[in-house]
Amino acid sequence: MANFAHYTRGSCTSITQHNERKKNDKGEYLKYKNGQIDTSRTHLNYNLAPDRAQTQLEFIKERTESLKCLKRKDVNVMASWLITAPKTLPEERQKEFFEHSYQFLKEKYGEKNIVSAYVHMDETTPHMHFCFVPVVYDRKKQKEKVSCKECVTKFDLQRFHPDF
Repeated sequence: MANFAHYTRGSCTSITQHNERKKNDKGEYLKYKNGQIDTSRTHLNYNLAPDRAQTQLEFIKERTESLKCLKRKDVNVMASWLITAPKTLPEERQKEFFEHSYQFLKEKYGEKNIVSAYVHMDETTPHMHFCFVPVVYDRKKQKEKVSCKECVTKFDLQRFHPDF
């Protein structure tokens, strides 16, 4: 039902474009590895995250610059939970399921760190991509920093489904 992933600055572009269903200059949807996207249903997709006046990449850049964040290429500046609707869930309850999922994740990672929360209704199974900047408080330096390893630990991964 849930799957975790993390991304470096270099890999954020393709996943954010996929999540928002980016179009090219001709107004056509970009092609992705996942051939199961039914573009006639893409208008049913929606984003539960706060509406910001900037792109997802601009938000990630701005948020990481306001924190302690190493400038190395291997730093994971974005993390993502892929939450899939249970197959037994009636279609009329899916929106409620994703809204509750969003609230759970928002409380866990903080609204100010949310990049996006796109719900995809145009693929075989409805799901939400909840993307966030992995932020933790550095007690030693007394400020927030970007650290995916500390934000989502092995224990967090083991406890996610039971807590969810």
